[in-house]
Amino acid sequence: MKLNYDRKSKDPTYFIQQGIRNGKKVTTKNIKRIGKHSELLAITDDPLAYAKEQVRLFNEQVKEGKVEIQFKIDFEEKLVASGNITSKSQLKNIGYFPRCWQTGRSPSPAMT
Repeated sequence: MKLNYDRKSKDPTYFIQQGIRNGKKVTTKNIKRIGKHSELLAITDDPLAYAKEQVRLFNEQVKEGKVEIQFKIDFEEKLVASGNITSKSQLKNIGYFPRCWQTGRSPSPAMT
């Protein structure tokens, strides 16, 4: 985990980020929001040092296996029940033929 903030901003927001490998590419995800610079000034005189300390503590908690992460879940949201094992979202990008049905055109002879 590492500390991330916009160094050019007048009031940066501090985040704890985690690097995630997806095949050969590496991306980062914000795991926890520490707070804005102006908010942290109410807690401490040096917000950057405070944020670095929070990252260090979070890394220790990860090593010990005692990390607390909160999720927001909307129980009012209805999910479509299906017997499929795969996600329905995989059906969105399936190519040219469903588009032909929407426009009423027939597929080109090269496609058949």
